[in-house]
Amino acid sequence: MRKTLLIISLIAVFSLGGYAQTREVRYGIKAGPTFDWASAGSTAVKGYGPRVGFNVGLVYDHYFTNNIAVSSGANLCFLREKYDFTDYRYVEDFLEQTHVSVLRRMKATNVEIPLKAKLRFGVSDSFSAYVEAGGALGFNLKDLCHDEYEFYWVEYEDKAYRDCTNQYRLLQVSMLFGLGAEYELNSKVSAFAQLTFDHSFSNAFVSSLEKQTGSILRNNYVGIEVGLMR
Repeated sequence: MRKTLLIISLIAVFSLGGYAQTREVRYGIKAGPTFDWASAGSTAVKGYGPRVGFNVGLVYDHYFTNNIAVSSGANLCFLREKYDFTDYRYVEDFLEQTHVSVLRRMKATNVEIPLKAKLRFGVSDSFSAYVEAGGALGFNLKDLCHDEYEFYWVEYEDKAYRDCTNQYRLLQVSMLFGLGAEYELNSKVSAFAQLTFDHSFSNAFVSSLEKQTGSILRNNYVGIEVGLMR
């Protein structure tokens, strides 16, 4: 126990010392494709394979030592997913309201605010690698859906994508993991490439739909991002 406390104290001392010496702030921009998929949190949902989306964002890093930072910023995410879920709908041809299995293709747009711990490793004078982990708060902006379902012998399908934002929660919480590399172009600007994994903890569907049908859906993506840091 004493050894553990001693190690923690030494880390804290070195971190505070580094903070006083460096306290470096860096910022940048990034963009890249994502591979999005829906994972089922209940038997009322079935996810399909990854579909290609896109991310663009701003990065803000505050270094407390030469190698340890808190990373934040903002991501604008354009997600594309395909999944089956159970919905409770009124079927006009049969004058009946019932549970149906819906095949949905979705185009979602949201803003994500990450907060991560970042650890950087120097490889050479101009090249470094880093890992980061943390969480994110997502704000759902808009959801467009193309639905198909079948009731008895009749098939129903949306002719075009329709707005279904009201079926999804405004706020979602997710965990983030990242692995990247950075190359110094000159004394002020660096280029970086990063692989990011994002997994949501929250049910994407609103609580009323979850209670009626038991549908629990979680959004995920793996992103390949490139950008510039100053």
